[in-house]
Amino acid sequence: MDSLDTIAQRCQTDRATVFTRTWGKPHGYSVHYDRLFSPLRDQPVKLLEIGAASGEGIQMWLQYFPKAQVTGVDVVSKTNPWNTPGSNPDPRYRFCQGDQSCTTFWACFLADFGKDWDIIIDDGGHYSNQIITTFQCLWPELRPGGLYAIEDLGVSYGAGSVFLTDGWPNHMDFLKSKLDEINCADSIEWMNFSKELAVIKKASHV
Repeated sequence: MDSLDTIAQRCQTDRATVFTRTWGKPHGYSVHYDRLFSPLRDQPVKLLEIGAASGEGIQMWLQYFPKAQVTGVDVVSKTNPWNTPGSNPDPRYRFCQGDQSCTTFWACFLADFGKDWDIIIDDGGHYSNQIITTFQCLWPELRPGGLYAIEDLGVSYGAGSVFLTDGWPNHMDFLKSKLDEINCADSIEWMNFSKELAVIKKASHV
């Protein structure tokens, strides 16, 4: 089977190590995801991606996980088949439009789309209030042993960063505080940090 990086390059997502479009840069997340997600590759995983955009990342996950049910969320909708409710570009894909910083949206989403997610990936708006709100709403609904990823963490640096929401913690500081839970709260099995990417595994006994 193709590696995730090969698939990511084919789908032209910036998660690949090579990205040839005129916007963005190659982040290389695909290499880390392949290492951490490969044990689940042949499983019927339930995967949620926040930040569906124009669907390059969604298509990557559908190809990598041939038995997965993939759901995309984005605040923008109806600009392409991958962010249009009911367009059905793939029978294993569903889309929901909504604001990830809104707790009411997440309550409605979970009521409609269910709980017990195997993998959740936050590639949404990258603002600290969005990342923290989303984590607080969705972490309890991640199944024991599930994986939660947050991308593009480099925007959390710099006092003038527009991604640091007034009145909210810096989201890297928020994630660093979670390290203590590995030792003290037993809710997190491990955390994996690579450049601009964090992947957190929920404890299997939670």
